[in-house]
Amino acid sequence: MSIHAIFEEYQKKKDRIEISIDEMKRDLGSMIDKIVLYGAGSAGIAFLYYLRDAGIYPQCFADGNPARWGTECEGIPVIDYRDIVRTVGDDALVIVTINTDGKKYCKSFDEALREGGHTGVHRSIKESGCKNIIDYTYFRRCRKLFHGDKYNLPSCSDVFLMEQHEKDLCEIYSLLEDDKSKEVFEKLVRFRMIDDSIQIPTESMDRQYFEYEFYPRREDEIFVDCGAYNGISFDAFLKANHQQFRKYYGLEPDIGNYMKLQEYIEKLPDEMKSKIVTVNRAAYDENRTLQLYDLNGPGSFIADIGTQRIETVKIDDLVDADGATYIKMNIEGCELQALRGAQRVIRESHPKLAIAGYHKTWDLWEVPKLIYSIDDSYRFYLRSYMNHLSFVYYGIRL
Repeated sequence: MSIHAIFEEYQKKKDRIEISIDEMKRDLGSMIDKIVLYGAGSAGIAFLYYLRDAGIYPQCFADGNPARWGTECEGIPVIDYRDIVRTVGDDALVIVTINTDGKKYCKSFDEALREGGHTGVHRSIKESGCKNIIDYTYFRRCRKLFHGDKYNLPSCSDVFLMEQHEKDLCEIYSLLEDDKSKEVFEKLVRFRMIDDSIQIPTESMDRQYFEYEFYPRREDEIFVDCGAYNGISFDAFLKANHQQFRKYYGLEPDIGNYMKLQEYIEKLPDEMKSKIVTVNRAAYDENRTLQLYDLNGPGSFIADIGTQRIETVKIDDLVDADGATYIKMNIEGCELQALRGAQRVIRESHPKLAIAGYHKTWDLWEVPKLIYSIDDSYRFYLRSYMNHLSFVYYGIRL
């Protein structure tokens, strides 16, 4: 099926799929004043802001991590999920705000409450005495809630924006190199616009960023790792590339994660350490100071509400005259800015590119579109690693 055909089908079905914000509020009923968000991470924070924009104010976060209990997150308390009934009541509405690829999708509020979703979490919350539990992904149906894609919530796309970019989506589809890439792309568009029960072909997480079926391994790889976290992607690279490389640049803005990265590198052989450059900065399109929302782990993101001041750097200014042969980016919605800051390196070195395309709605088409505008000899493969929720564009210069 072509992308045009998906849009034609969408126009026929959209009125049956979508509910308004007022309808969503009516679904919630009296529970609207007794909402608890389970999971005080990036998805929970984003969903909290979307609800507040709609005039809905959750009572608190609940979390399974004891380190969070007794703290505050965005002005509301974080409690032990076993205390929900005592704190809010057994008629509380617990919305599970954990990013998940999802295996069960419901088309009515009552059905979603009845069927459950994130199995282990739902079971634990029910055993604590809560009656009303629902996954936040149910609210995808309320598309106006997510209009503008203002906060990082990859499971809830701005479908209205996708409507405006049918031409771009068709053009990117034509740049994809193999049938599997086209199938993944087509199903991602369908998932977002028409049918969120569809399963996208999914690869093993072990291969994420390093799909060597598309290109040969190189012993002299110069690897630029944007979003190095605690060394997990560098470790995967070393295993995939048989421990061989010429130089490694690791960029990680979150100071806690950066210290873990340093601990990982410290354990490597001295011969490897001599080829490693790490910077406590974020890849961006200019060198400046920004705010980072620190989550003390994966998922920290740049935002005005962040409390950690960080420095940014252009990849063009970071790498030396040897350039780069491989650039990986998974940086929570800043991929486009980082790519703009790497234009010279991309044009001159023609590196292999592994770029996350899922944090913002527009990344689906803007990431490959930007790379193609920098160098139109690039072609693209697309692979998913968590159904609709985590997918990567591989840019290869032909």
